[in-house]
Amino acid sequence: LFGIGGGFLAIPVLVLFFKVPQGKAAGTSLAIIAINSITAFFGHYQNWSEVTWTVPITMSIGAVIVARFASIKSGQMNPTILRKGFALLLYSIAAFTLLETWIIA
Repeated sequence: LFGIGGGFLAIPVLVLFFKVPQGKAAGTSLAIIAINSITAFFGHYQNWSEVTWTVPITMSIGAVIVARFASIKSGQMNPTILRKGFALLLYSIAAFTLLETWIIA
């Protein structure tokens, strides 16, 4: 549905309904996304010859580097600001998805 297995939906559910701290909810969401990604990766092994491997390798290296700095920075941020920023991100994604659906339909 969303292309990432709904892992980002886990964060508001965990925070709002189960009172899990924002950081732990984000980590849990990443674990969900990682499991879905690994499953998809091996599920499409017949297409591996078509992949330009420099692209995913470069993106993965960049993601690891950025994730390290982001984890440090998010630990220094006010949790309320972090929560509001994430809510804004989710609303933006929802609005984009709705607009894209209406334009295509």
